[in-house]
Amino acid sequence: MRTRYLLSVALFLSIALGGCTHSKPMPSGEWEAEGRVELLGSLPHQGKAYTEGLLVSEGILWESTGLEGKSLVRGLDKKTGKVLWAVPNPQGFFGEGLARAFGKTYLLSYTEGEAFLLDRDNRVQPYTLFARYEGEGWGLTATDKYLVNSNGSANLYYRDPETFDVVREAPVEYEGQPVPRLNELEFDGTYIWANQWQTHFVYRIKESDPSEVVRFELPAEVCAGGTPNGVAWDEEERLFYLTGQSCAEIWKARFR
Repeated sequence: MRTRYLLSVALFLSIALGGCTHSKPMPSGEWEAEGRVELLGSLPHQGKAYTEGLLVSEGILWESTGLEGKSLVRGLDKKTGKVLWAVPNPQGFFGEGLARAFGKTYLLSYTEGEAFLLDRDNRVQPYTLFARYEGEGWGLTATDKYLVNSNGSANLYYRDPETFDVVREAPVEYEGQPVPRLNELEFDGTYIWANQWQTHFVYRIKESDPSEVVRFELPAEVCAGGTPNGVAWDEEERLFYLTGQSCAEIWKARFR
């Protein structure tokens, strides 16, 4: 069942009375215990795709979509949302998290327990098997040294980018409680950002110390009628792109 959470009264008042805004994200020492989200505008999300992975690379949005028989990877114009190219999935697996790092493009599968490498220019077999793993595949991102994935639990899994072997696990808690259903992931150079599936919550996890966690609640208009899942950091523009499964828009936003 798809669930949406309304903004709490306290969060509403903090936004309404927050005073001036900032042109760049706050330095780490100025973050509030419960963050707020500033929406900067939106663009069409073509086809209301079932987003599983979202990132910015080569000046465009890269998006992986799910559902069996409908999964693909595509490139989107950041200004218009126009589909620039799409790579269908002839194998038919349920596509999940996407990461571009270490000279490769990685794609997870949902229940097949297989990670793939994408060759966008290979028209015959664009997805080749990279590694097998136990459990489900959900979100995927990369730090400077490791791939990091989620599997629907409250843990993040750091993996060797050459073998996909687990190097370490990092449990994620908020106010002393595990955060289940961690889904799409993004790394901005300091923090790992994680959607929590079937909620409007996004968690900011300090990569060097995963015990430092801040929770943000997306405004209700973000992915209204769908499920938020997709956080992409744009280093050049210093903002995030947000979307989700069956969402009509892709939103630009900053987290405060």
